Amino acid sequence: MTSKFITSTVAAVALAVVGLAPSMAAPAQQTSVKIGFFNLALVKQSYPASATYEQLKNRAEAMLRAYVEEGNKMLQKAQEEKKPKEEIEKMAKQLQTEVNARQQALAELIQGQAQQSQQAIAIAVGSVAKDKGLDVVVDGAAVFSGGEKIVANGEDITELVVAKLAPNALRPTGGASAPAPATSAPSRPATPGK
Repeated sequence: MTSKFITSTVAAVALAVVGLAPSMAAPAQQTSVKIGFFNLALVKQSYPASATYEQLKNRAEAMLRAYVEEGNKMLQKAQEEKKPKEEIEKMAKQLQTEVNARQQALAELIQGQAQQSQQAIAIAVGSVAKDKGLDVVVDGAAVFSGGEKIVANGEDITELVVAKLAPNALRPTGGASAPAPATSAPSRPATPGK
């Protein structure tokens, strides 16, 4: 009985292997993929909401720095006035708590603005990709290897993305609008309106 079981198991395994062999040997089908690329930094620079985000971030950081400097001056003054150590420690702890609360509130505000800006850019890129029939769109500056193939075979959509985001925004000028991806081979400049 054991030999019958082994024989039927070996036969089942052999059939399974023979059944899989043709599908494993079949050559992979090549598919054509339309690639687009854009310069995210240039898009952000041309998009007013991104500029507002940068201004907001810089203002928030300046406000926080000023508050910390003012608090440090108060602590230094208390030390110079020879206030009790416990009172100075209490002031420092209160200052730290207030700085942390302000920092958290500003970080949330900045993060919200950044998310709105990124979402608008993603929607614009998706819309341009759909209009152009592109399968994949990458940030040209974020490609560290193989970028020459993207630039040679892809389509630069930077200006179209900027136009989608802000029709009256400053347009990128001159040369390739997407920075050449980091590659060892020189890349050709992208031509707008390809």
